[in-house]
Amino acid sequence: MPPLSRPAFRWSVLIGLWALVGAVLWILLVQAFLLALNPFCHTQRPGVAHVQVRSVDQDRDSQITDFVTVKDGGAERVLRLAKAEAGELRVDDEVWILDAWYADGLRPTQFRLTPLRVLLEYPALLLLPAAWGLWRVRRAKRVADAAPPPPVRRTFTDDFHLRAQRFAKPEAEKAPPAQAPPPDPFVPTPPGGTP
Repeated sequence: MPPLSRPAFRWSVLIGLWALVGAVLWILLVQAFLLALNPFCHTQRPGVAHVQVRSVDQDRDSQITDFVTVKDGGAERVLRLAKAEAGELRVDDEVWILDAWYADGLRPTQFRLTPLRVLLEYPALLLLPAAWGLWRVRRAKRVADAAPPPPVRRTFTDDFHLRAQRFAKPEAEKAPPAQAPPPDPFVPTPPGGTP
């Protein structure tokens, strides 16, 4: 029996998947709220690029980001990376860069490409495996409901009492149930009345 066919396991998976969907929707709502409050924010085209580092320069106006000049194909670009990520880079390093889908003056506009960073910047991608999981749970429930019921358990008993019945009297030969005995005709009657 597959694990998803068990109701307890299926409910646990359902609760986990709906919690994931709720968390993703909450993150998207918070991102939209922060974008609406920031007047300097604008959207940009997200993308991934393989670049070569030319220089790493400190941004004295920001405590969060640093400037990294890179060669992307034949052109040079200036990226705003987090200070920790920019500090790990050296000249002539080749790295994969993820462009955020929006830019403002407060946070990095580009990041080092990692699976965790992709999920943090684009949490809506988690809705795809959640939808697949919900579909699998629903299909497992249909299969479990359509499966034949478990076989009937048969309990074997001894047949001692059944074998003993062959020595019992048949129903026709048995005496009728006890009734009041008829009056005895030989009982003397007292003079002048009934007994």
